[in-house]
Amino acid sequence: MSDFQVNPRVKSEPTGAVLGRFLGALVLFVGGLVLLGSGASGGNPTLDPYMVVGGILAVGLAFGLPMIGAHERG
Repeated sequence: MSDFQVNPRVKSEPTGAVLGRFLGALVLFVGGLVLLGSGASGGNPTLDPYMVVGGILAVGLAFGLPMIGAHERG
């Protein structure tokens, strides 16, 4: 006989938490694109660099937010 064992199934997250995380990431992504666009338009020379950097950070967070609680498959 073999010692083959199946790992127990990990319970998935509640649907509300997944939906909330998705909507939060979507808002961050769209807001980051708006910040990037308005910062690159050249309307205010003192705030434009900060808006571009804020847009880059917001888009980066939008991609990282869904990874909270992710488990490595192996």
